Amino acid sequence: MILIIDNGSQYTHLIKRNCRDLGFETQIVDNKSPYLDVEKKLQKLQKIILSGGPSSVYKGNNGLSELIVKMIDLGKIDYPVLGVCFGHQLIAHILGGKVEKGKSAEYGLAKIVVDQEDILFKGIPKEFNAWVSHYDEVKEIPSDFVGLAYSSTCKFEAMRHKTRKIFGVQFHPEVWHTENGEKILENFLRL
Repeated sequence: MILIIDNGSQYTHLIKRNCRDLGFETQIVDNKSPYLDVEKKLQKLQKIILSGGPSSVYKGNNGLSELIVKMIDLGKIDYPVLGVCFGHQLIAHILGGKVEKGKSAEYGLAKIVVDQEDILFKGIPKEFNAWVSHYDEVKEIPSDFVGLAYSSTCKFEAMRHKTRKIFGVQFHPEVWHTENGEKILENFLRL
């Protein structure tokens, strides 16, 4: 089962639909849910997706998503994890990177350039258009991560942990505007 933690994104249901269309059972849990409500679900999981959302990671309590990232950092949870937009920023923020307001608070299409194909971008063109939101963005990735992709306005459109299956993307692969977005999700889901 894939657990999607909903951080308030208007697109969370699209992540679930894409997962279902790819043959994966999913469940959405609100980021405000107490950990005890999801503890049993964690025993049946294959992967975790942290959705996007309108909040800034540096402004306060980040709920269940923050707890999950801290548990991953401590090695108490060892599932593959994908952070999307807010989820990407939260992973970077909690694990020692730097998140700040983007220099261009754009919301729309951007050309993404892949630095490293890695697992996430296997079979994806080196350049593609994606739906982005850059109100906040990762300015520095944690020391044990590598950048995978960038755009003209954002240095870290995608990242991954050097040795663990922890990924983040600033853009939204779940929306139809993102070219090959379903393939990017599939690459993560089939890890």
